[in-house]
Amino acid sequence: MMTDTSLRAGVVRNLITPPKGIYLIGYGDRTKGNVGVHDELTATALVLDDGSTRLAVVALDMLTINEFIVDRVRARLAGTEVLLCCSHTHSGPIAYADEKSSRLNRTYIDLLVERIVDAVQRAQSHLQPARLEYSLGEGSVGINRRERLPDGRMEIGRNPDGPRDKSVQVLSVMAETGRLATVVNYACHGTVLGPDNLLVSADWIGVMRQKVESELGGLALFLQGATANINPDMYWGDSQVFEKVTEQGLSVADSVLTAVRSGSEAMNSTPIHVERTQAWMPTETQASTPRPPKNYTAPLLAMAHLPGFMAVFADMLLDQRYPWKPVIEARNGYWSVPMRVSAVKIGDLALVTFGAETFTEIGMKLKAASPAKHTLFASISDGSISYLHTAESHAEGGYEVDVAPLAYRYPGRFQAQCEQIALDTTQDMLKKLWS
Repeated sequence: MMTDTSLRAGVVRNLITPPKGIYLIGYGDRTKGNVGVHDELTATALVLDDGSTRLAVVALDMLTINEFIVDRVRARLAGTEVLLCCSHTHSGPIAYADEKSSRLNRTYIDLLVERIVDAVQRAQSHLQPARLEYSLGEGSVGINRRERLPDGRMEIGRNPDGPRDKSVQVLSVMAETGRLATVVNYACHGTVLGPDNLLVSADWIGVMRQKVESELGGLALFLQGATANINPDMYWGDSQVFEKVTEQGLSVADSVLTAVRSGSEAMNSTPIHVERTQAWMPTETQASTPRPPKNYTAPLLAMAHLPGFMAVFADMLLDQRYPWKPVIEARNGYWSVPMRVSAVKIGDLALVTFGAETFTEIGMKLKAASPAKHTLFASISDGSISYLHTAESHAEGGYEVDVAPLAYRYPGRFQAQCEQIALDTTQDMLKKLWS
């Protein structure tokens, strides 16, 4: 039986599967576009409305999405607070195109924008009275991936003693007719499928979602947690890789189902308030030139085992395999980039999103310091500035610190203070919401 509530909710799903030929992003060594579809990709829009504020949380089966594409969607949905949250599957398509991009890429991005907008608009047209419930479980498929080698180097591997957020947080959206939606928040990379895979796939997230929906009803949305240094606990050499996708996805689904069936906590569902800002993250490169230097070209060529004289082709390779438009400005003497941060109050619940692949320690610190009764954290939302690493990992180096920013065409690594900038920014926003 529904209790009196001023919350209304609606949920709609659209397919966003790309056509054959578009590059899948997430690995730098793929040399051609996708060759077909293993499973469909989706955009699932959950709209919550308290009579004053309308919030649309859209879960996307994508690695990430560029801020300029986010702004196209928001412009079409003026009046609605939109959060675009990516699952971070590494078997999803490009997320940016402009007038210099191929016709195939431009056409897909236009379709992507239309499908997201349509899902939100249809969800808004089907609003009905709803209430929220919260459940908490624990997942076991992730492992810290920052492994220190005997020579001291930090590589992507397996670090079973490293920190990770095991929490599986579940937000149930219930209507008079039953369950409308199940929002799942957990931290683990969508990388069961490795760089050899050229088939479009939602990775383990798609399997999890399908199982949860078949058992509970309604539509399931996945919000990727602080997963920057958390991978599925497996090896890419497994010949039964799609069976491994199923195994990992069903494991997380079981955690979700156990959490819900063990008992859900009824929550205050209103009011809804939203705070947004941009936290400027400084690189280590001083702004001593009119434009950011292209320091990324030589290292990227070295990674691709190409000679230095081909530096002129570095941007061409990026345009083909990882088209992306970064925002870089001189701030306080250093080239800096803006990370989008959103903080949402939904009754007793806080939802914080970062436009970055966020280290698991940062997500855990953020949730522990939150004034809300329960706090969800979604990384890779409303864009991405590459990795947001900890001050400790900055000193350790490794792929996330030293290499990944190059694919975004940044002139250098981020400074160690970026972690604290992000945490302080978020704390100020949450204090304002709960003041």
